[in-house]
This record gives sequence, structure tokens and C-alpha cells, in this order.
Amino acid sequence: MTHQTAVDMLIHVDRPEAKALLAASLAEVPGVLEPGLASLKPNLLFIRHDPEHFDIRRVPDIARSLGIKARIVEV
Repeated sequence: MTHQTAVDMLIHVDRPEAKALLAASLAEVPGVLEPGLASLKPNLLFIRHDPEHFDIRRVPDIARSLGIKARIVEV
């Protein structure tokens, strides 16, 4: 039996129009379970990931490779 841990994290994206691009890119990364969970704020993106397979601290670098600035929001 395999057990998968799911953790939701909030990401702030510098440009609301870039949020979909970041979500699409994260969808291709192993360990990201659900990119782009609904948010009422245009600059905020929730993602669900498995911390055993994806280090959330990679998000700013992934965003930077797309020409986007993003940061993890501590809640």
C-alpha cells in the first residue's frame, strides 16, 4: 500500500496574467498533484504537492525560468 501526502501551499505571482502559465508549467513537474487550485485573488495560486517528491522551494526558480516572479506565501 502506498501513501501519498498532499500539502497545499499558497504562491504569490507578480503578474496575474502569468498565473495560468506557471500553473501549466507546474502541472508537468513530478510531485505536483494539483496546480492552480481556485483563488479569489488574481495574484494568488494554490498548489497541492507531495513534499516527498517535490520541494516547494523550487517554485521561484521554475517561475523565474518562465520570466515570472513568484514567492511562497507563509500562512
